[in-house]
Amino acid sequence: MNALVVVALLLSVRAVVDYFGVLSGTELGTAYLRASGFVVLPLGFTDVRSLYGGVFDPNAALTVIIFLAAEWGLSVWRSRL
Repeated sequence: MNALVVVALLLSVRAVVDYFGVLSGTELGTAYLRASGFVVLPLGFTDVRSLYGGVFDPNAALTVIIFLAAEWGLSVWRSRL
């Protein structure tokens, strides 16, 4: 169950890297965005341009919320067994 928290943390880092264009423009940032893109749920929201040359990805942000809510639900379920 803690895997969902780890994935949510990695997606939070993805949101920061994507938000700042300088970070996403580096070789490491581009590789990280490409690798973490497989975990982001395609919820149909479009990216919003940021003031820092990057984009805000609402799909990644909502995926973090969904994963943390699932982790919370699983922990409640586990505590009641």
